[in-house]
Amino acid sequence: MAFGINRVSFKTIVFSSLTVWTGFYAWRILFNNFAVEVFDASATEVGIIQAVREVPGLLAFGVGALAVRFTESKIAAFSIVLLGLGLLLCGASPSLVMLGVATVVMSFGFHYFEPTNSSQLLVLSGNHELGRIQGRLRSYESMAGLGGAGLIFLLTVYLDFRSAFYLMGGLVTAVGLYLIVALPSNRGKEESRTLKLKSKYWLYYSLSFLRGCRRHVFTTFAIYLLVKNHSLDIQTISLIMLANSGITIFTHRLLGTVSDRWGEKLVLVTSSLLLVIIFTGYAYITFLPVLIGLYLVDNVLFGSSIALRSYLRKIAPSEDVTNCLSFGMTANHITAVVIPVAGGVMWNAYGYQTTFIAGAAIVFVDMLMASLIPGRSKLSS
Repeated sequence: MAFGINRVSFKTIVFSSLTVWTGFYAWRILFNNFAVEVFDASATEVGIIQAVREVPGLLAFGVGALAVRFTESKIAAFSIVLLGLGLLLCGASPSLVMLGVATVVMSFGFHYFEPTNSSQLLVLSGNHELGRIQGRLRSYESMAGLGGAGLIFLLTVYLDFRSAFYLMGGLVTAVGLYLIVALPSNRGKEESRTLKLKSKYWLYYSLSFLRGCRRHVFTTFAIYLLVKNHSLDIQTISLIMLANSGITIFTHRLLGTVSDRWGEKLVLVTSSLLLVIIFTGYAYITFLPVLIGLYLVDNVLFGSSIALRSYLRKIAPSEDVTNCLSFGMTANHITAVVIPVAGGVMWNAYGYQTTFIAGAAIVFVDMLMASLIPGRSKLSS
């Protein structure tokens, strides 16, 4: 599939996503153990790095600015190169500070790729299949996570953390460079892009903001809790990621089908209700198998973003999609520089329970806001 790429299509979108998510999963699996075992990072230090990692997401509106001048296909390819370079720099980091800098480089690549690639997919799709086509892509991304987790599991048996970063970073960078050369423009001459925040998309931006708040709590501290409080090693974390990817290969497609058939509102409200239960469970349950199970269910529910993007595409014309997605990602990351640090400080001062209860409160508000989305019949009309 890769060597035959000469146009932007669903296959090229999938191939790009496979590359990015394999690299991102490699970073995600390696980071906590690398930070703790090599640099003896504390909860506060991990929180700070995770907060700084989200700064590129806060600046994701820059994608909309770049799209005024460059096509989405070129932005996506350059983003892949940047992610690969970030992984290489992680492996070369001599200190925790430099690991944070390298993580920011990687994060710029990831956060600029996501809205760009998603925009290409939504514009290619019809309203009747928005959920299904996103579900297929997310399923392939889960396969990439499966491959990334499997690679890290094997690599860390024979190689140290740094060598694993070097190998994965080199592969991702090479693919990105190839795509820069191979992909043509994916925009007609009559098409144009503008950078403008439009008030009519306020509900999409609000939900993006709230989902970002809860995501930053869980992605920063759920795995950290398993490593710090339960002493899970890198191989066990890799196995958890393998299980997560294996499950979401099927559940993403299911969520996409449910979104198309029953509407975006049902998917978003139900997922938020379940997340309130999951956050509360992480605060009070100490039995490790149950915590791992809750972590897997939470990752399944991350797929509900399919419904949020389907909702956006149904209310936004093609020329607004990239702009809205980039501003939506910025909204998703507004508190990214605050919540990981605040969560780490709360953890150290009052215990980890406080951090997860705060997350449950945020998800409850998200559920109330999702209930404002029009029903399926109104969006389809």
